[in-house]
Amino acid sequence: MPDRTHPQPARMAGIFAVRVLAFAVVTISQSACGVRQALQSGPPSVLPRVAPGRLHFADAADKSGVAFTHVATYTSAKLIPEIMGSGVAIADFNRDGAPDLLAANSGAIGTTGRPAGAANKLFIGDGRGRFRDATTEWALPSPGYGMGVAVGDVDGDGWPDVVLTAYGPGMRLLRNTGASFADITSRSGLPDDVGWATSAGFFDADRDGDLDLFVVRYLAYDAASAQPCYEDGQQVYCTPMLYEGRHDLLFVNDGNGKFHDGSAAAGITGAARNGLALALVDIDGDGDVDPYVANDIDPNQLWLNDGTGRFTDVGPRSGTAFSPEGRVEASMGVDAADVDGDGRMDLAVANFQAEPLSLYRQKDDLLFDEVSEAVGIGLAARPRLKWGTVFFDADRDGDEDLATAAGHIYDNAAAVRPGLTFGQSSLLFENTGAGRFSDVSDAAGPAFTEQHVSRGLAVGDLDGDGALDVVLTRNNGPLAIGRNVCGACGHWISLWLEGSDGNRSAICARVKAKVGDRTLVRQVSGASSYLSVSDRRVLIGLGPNDGASEVTITWPDGTFQHLDAMERDTFYHVVQGAAPVRYVPGGAVVAP
Repeated sequence: MPDRTHPQPARMAGIFAVRVLAFAVVTISQSACGVRQALQSGPPSVLPRVAPGRLHFADAADKSGVAFTHVATYTSAKLIPEIMGSGVAIADFNRDGAPDLLAANSGAIGTTGRPAGAANKLFIGDGRGRFRDATTEWALPSPGYGMGVAVGDVDGDGWPDVVLTAYGPGMRLLRNTGASFADITSRSGLPDDVGWATSAGFFDADRDGDLDLFVVRYLAYDAASAQPCYEDGQQVYCTPMLYEGRHDLLFVNDGNGKFHDGSAAAGITGAARNGLALALVDIDGDGDVDPYVANDIDPNQLWLNDGTGRFTDVGPRSGTAFSPEGRVEASMGVDAADVDGDGRMDLAVANFQAEPLSLYRQKDDLLFDEVSEAVGIGLAARPRLKWGTVFFDADRDGDEDLATAAGHIYDNAAAVRPGLTFGQSSLLFENTGAGRFSDVSDAAGPAFTEQHVSRGLAVGDLDGDGALDVVLTRNNGPLAIGRNVCGACGHWISLWLEGSDGNRSAICARVKAKVGDRTLVRQVSGASSYLSVSDRRVLIGLGPNDGASEVTITWPDGTFQHLDAMERDTFYHVVQGAAPVRYVPGGAVVAP
């Protein structure tokens, strides 16, 4: 590709100077805010520490049979999409109770096909931590310059379907037949090209019983005309500040195998933003799904659903759109969970280096405080550039721990700034009770101690031992699998929930479990992290308890189901309205 010279180098240098200064100001001001919050809530330094090695993830990629390397195809032009991918999905595609892995690859920008080794990959799991490559058998395609994955049963036949997102042409809807994927994009009415699609997810936006599709879009970016950017005389990947954002898209499921673009009618087209990550949960507990979109150097959006599929952005008034000082941040990952056991959903948002891993705690209905410094995740997270973010009960003690993937966007980081590294170590925070956290990354194993350019993050029990394992994607690098081998972890129950009608994926189902003197609340999410999908089976950590004395499921259609006492260390398949059935992951295919 021929070299280009930027027509306004002085302006470019100024923009980067402003951005660096902004990061410095954010660091100082938010650290000060953290001190104020610490005085109110107790300083992070007095948080109890866990014993080293309690939470540990052993390197399991080589022994798993998973052979996958992301191909970004870096060029001298430093085109922004090269540095952004990619995602991974953990889902049970063949319904044998064992999670499988679908890893999205990227390729080369401006080519008609993928270069060698850049194919998407499907690995079918056996429930004991071993996988086989089933890419060809299942006819998994590799269209366009790939980005992310979304999973959901769009036709209600019991088999989880897939959407692949891409930069430019290459968005695909793949119907799962139970033995292979069929590309139904064209006949479904979904476009092949929506611009630059990043994260996506399925949910029942209008509560008509079937799954709709939310697609997050990033920049109005044309690689063919992109100009180079510089910092301190070094060419670098550009900031999104130089490009216009795109409004996100909602494709409504008509229930007859067709989708139509319902974005304008849903009210989400008014603001064009630099969208990267998506959480799909019921944030206000009213029974419908409220999308939260993490935007890069743009206000984040919390789309409150009125129950009919019309949305209002309540991000600014809820306190989740900006930093506590009212600044936009470069947000790149998101998840939601009840971190402090009060029954309300809270939000974690992963931001750029020198910015926090923001924790928005819901104190009243739809009013949030950003408490990252006060609860112990502020100082450790700021030095990293953060991406995929997931809440999960890593030690099965009944509260939600927090993991975040990390890695910079400058492949020449050391030349740009002394001490800056391209590869960075990812983060693991243990919830030590009531939503306070301790950084246990340094003892958590290679997935968190080694420096890599990580992007996507998903969790799931890959080996059937009741412990949630971690999978990280690495830009232009191999997939990482961390097997959860923590000592002294608690007991557990695992629930494979299967809804009725068109939402067989049970997205938005809410589980309340009575465990000892605690009531634990979990939701089945339609999307989280960055470009990725975690295993949707609900893990309930029991700690030392022998089981859950009460379990109540609120299904997406609003009906309740009360289950008898459930025994510890057991996998249950729960079909809506039917009694739970025990199963062994990988033991047998369960017909829909």
